Parts: sequence; structure tokens; C-alpha cells
Amino acid sequence: MNVVSHYSKLLKKQEFCWIHITDLRVFLYLGANQYEEKIGQNLRLDLSLKIQLNDTDDKLENTVDYSYVCEYITEKIKELNKIKLLEYLAEHLLNSIGNKFPKIAAARISIEKGYVPLHNFTGKIKIEAEKEFN
Repeated sequence: MNVVSHYSKLLKKQEFCWIHITDLRVFLYLGANQYEEKIGQNLRLDLSLKIQLNDTDDKLENTVDYSYVCEYITEKIKELNKIKLLEYLAEHLLNSIGNKFPKIAAARISIEKGYVPLHNFTGKIKIEAEKEFN
């Protein structure tokens, strides 16, 4: 292999695209206090997946099936049933995504809970986390 061909292949491996999944809604018993644990939370998730663009050939099997990612995330959250921290949820989901989907080079997640039982607080709480794989 000549030098130009070698560098062309290296450059090609650096072509990426982001798949953005927005407004995925899930329910989870989440909260640091007993009241939150009892009533549960409706959460809103946004997920961005970084994948390499290497000869996708317009075939789903050569990329990441985002419908399967949505199903997988929903099932992972159902398995958890009850947790205390959004930060733990984000870390758990990112690690699970990295282990399950080898074509994903990196992922970013945003998780928002709409109800926070704090005096004089009517807003929402949102966290963001990201992780690179491989």
C-alpha cells in the first residue's frame, strides 16, 4: 500500500455523523427523597450518537438503527425501576450504549425531570453527560 492510499484510508475513518434522538419520554421512580421515590417521575431524554461514516451503502445494518436504540434505552430504564440520582442514570445509560452498540464512537445524553419538590422552584432539572467509546 502506498503512502497516499494509507493516509486516504486514515482520513476516511475520521468521517463522522451525529444521530440526534430527541424527546424520548420514560417513567422512572427517581428521587433522593421518599416522596419522589413514591410518586415517580416522567423524564425527557435527548440522545446524540456519534457514528463513523464508512461505506454505509444505504443499508441499515451498516449504521445504527435508532429505533432499536430507543427500545433499548427504554428497556434499560424499566430494568432499573428505582434510583436516586439523574447522574447515575446518565452514566448507566452511556455505559450500556457503549457496550451494546459497537458502531457508536461517542454518545451525549440529556435527561430532564419536570417535577422537583423544592419550595419556590417551578423550573425543571436537567443534566447532560457524554462519553467516548473505543
